[in-house]
Amino acid sequence: MLTQGSSTTQVKRKRFSFRKVRHFFLIVLFGISFVTAYATPPRQAQAACVICNVLDVEAAKAAIMLFHETFETFIMQYISAEFVLHRFWLTQTFFTAEVLPALMMMTEQMSAVGMHQVFIFGTFLDAKHQLETQRLFQELQFEAQRDYQPSEDFCWFGTNVRSMAASEAQGLGSADSLNALQMKRHLGNINMGASESRDQDKGNRWQQFITTYCDTDDNNRLMNRAGTGLQLVCAGGDKRVNNDIDYTRVVDEPRTFNLWFDDTDRTPDEEDIIAMGNNLYGHDVLTREADNEYLKEPKYQHLYLALRSVAAKRNVAQNSFNALVGLKAGGSPGTVGAPNTREFLIAVMTELGMGAGEAREYLGEQPSYYAQLEVLAKKIYQNPDFFAGLYDSPANVARKGVAMKAIELMLDRAIYESQIRQEMLTSVLLSAKLRPAIREVNRDLAGSGGE
Repeated sequence: MLTQGSSTTQVKRKRFSFRKVRHFFLIVLFGISFVTAYATPPRQAQAACVICNVLDVEAAKAAIMLFHETFETFIMQYISAEFVLHRFWLTQTFFTAEVLPALMMMTEQMSAVGMHQVFIFGTFLDAKHQLETQRLFQELQFEAQRDYQPSEDFCWFGTNVRSMAASEAQGLGSADSLNALQMKRHLGNINMGASESRDQDKGNRWQQFITTYCDTDDNNRLMNRAGTGLQLVCAGGDKRVNNDIDYTRVVDEPRTFNLWFDDTDRTPDEEDIIAMGNNLYGHDVLTREADNEYLKEPKYQHLYLALRSVAAKRNVAQNSFNALVGLKAGGSPGTVGAPNTREFLIAVMTELGMGAGEAREYLGEQPSYYAQLEVLAKKIYQNPDFFAGLYDSPANVARKGVAMKAIELMLDRAIYESQIRQEMLTSVLLSAKLRPAIREVNRDLAGSGGE
């Protein structure tokens, strides 16, 4: 048997020997057949065949078996040799010389094509990511342009809220000044109209009444009859009649008072507010009869302390009035810190259909903290444009929500301070109501202790 590594010369030599053996057997077989057919005469052959019939059959069988075995071995060797040659041709000639180089070239070509396809696919991916990144940048740019452009409606809050802190501080200062003024009146401080006595306080207030607040039609004036009503009493005009007692017209309706206690000028609003406070709280001021000699006696000192207790209760009650007046006191000047605040507020009111002159009169010369808070917490929402402006970008709607929440916190703070004042008034009122019962209990305890 030949191996795969046998040389071509050995294979050809082996193949040549097999051919010679095959040719030899074929010649022998052909010669026997010729001699049997042509060397024996017909008749003799026939006799021979009759006589030697049995011997010829046996000889034929033996010859056949011999040829069969010989040719079987020859065929097996031949097939084996041919298979070796075929394997050598298949592995060396066909595969190594023809198929393998073709496969190598095909593999190289497929690798090159695959790499080229990967490059193309990678280019597609790069282009995809590049376009997606550009689109993302453009979306963010457009969102930034949309979100960082506040709407005009949002500017309503920003422009109208600028001077609110200064106006609130101005109002608190006015309330404190009014409170200090009333305390000086109750305690008889120097340079006050009630410093000497109750009669002096009422006399000064009467003079103010007949010259400023007197109404000739009051006190049952009769038509076409002179000397009726308050005609003989009133000495002034009818410009501010009854402003010392008309709470609705003087305090409740106006949104801004011209209260400026930090200067020497006296305004009509200041006079009206002080006069109404005198009528509401402490119509009778505390007595001035307690002189120094009187107060040196220990047995009278507790009486003066009782007077101060009354003054403290009056101050608690009047504090609510002063706080409300302070909310409506004139705000910060429009030319300082927040210019044109009044003009912006007037613009909001004119959007609601009010005339510019009416808006100026309604808001006042320098809008108070109360007026500004009313516009931001109430008037703006009465404008239909505000609700139409809510159909805006989400960022602007969120900004408006934050601004509305800030205004809500301001309102909650004002309500909270009002509730604190109400609780203080209630506690003082309850204490005053319980004071007689407490004194009676103390007397009973003192009497039982003495027994």
